[in-house]
Amino acid sequence: MREPGEFKTGQLSDSRLLLKEFTEQSKYYNHIFGLVELDVTKGREYIRKHQEKTGEKLSFTAWIMKCIAQAITEFPELQTFTRGRNSRKTITFFDVDIKCLIEKEIKGKKIPIFHIIRKANEKSFLEIHEEIRQAQKYDRDQRKKEQKIKQQRKRLVKLPRFLRKIFWKRVMTDPFRMKKHYGTIGLTSMGMFGKAVQSGWAIPKTAHTTTFALGAVSKKPVVNEKNEIIIREFLCTTIIVNHDTVDGGPAARFVARLNELTKSGFGLSEK
Repeated sequence: MREPGEFKTGQLSDSRLLLKEFTEQSKYYNHIFGLVELDVTKGREYIRKHQEKTGEKLSFTAWIMKCIAQAITEFPELQTFTRGRNSRKTITFFDVDIKCLIEKEIKGKKIPIFHIIRKANEKSFLEIHEEIRQAQKYDRDQRKKEQKIKQQRKRLVKLPRFLRKIFWKRVMTDPFRMKKHYGTIGLTSMGMFGKAVQSGWAIPKTAHTTTFALGAVSKKPVVNEKNEIIIREFLCTTIIVNHDTVDGGPAARFVARLNELTKSGFGLSEK
């Protein structure tokens, strides 16, 4: 028998185990995937100029959230969930609650935590930006809430696997529980790869009706209305939609509208 060489053993954290089990629920949905490039030239330029002028770095992801929330408001069917695994009943939400991953520094260590931007459709770009920045800061009251969630998570993980399956079934078949614990829209950002590669799309598994995966930003030449070649910036975006509840037509129109919003710099001037 060959020697395995050097290695180390480890263990999934409670949050990682529950995330694994959550994403496993995607097998119950017939998702379709769209790989698109959103024109984000105006947004990127605004953020760069703001940083040069004030020294403050605005969250690019917060602006994308604002555009997504507006597009979802115009196409609420992308927030339609079935009530019951084999049921024909559906629930469509009008509040846009976006679940995202935020990196928080605690005692010198960067720890990823889930955060839900509630009613993102009613918030401005700067309000979403401030909420993300506040969530990244160490706050005693927030820390107490996180500790409470951590204790609940530990209790859940201690349950036998078959009981956790019952828990997941209750969550995934009840849109209101889903909204409470995981929001109505999923969003993951792989922007960290933006400087390493010129383009790239992430294709994650998801248990949401609609999820967005933000990839790299790249510069590309395009021909404008005057037949001039200009350089624009594009965000590689994966849009994942549950085809059980959302038809291809509305999904395509939604994507077109989202690109219109990002291209026009929607929400940048809002306070």
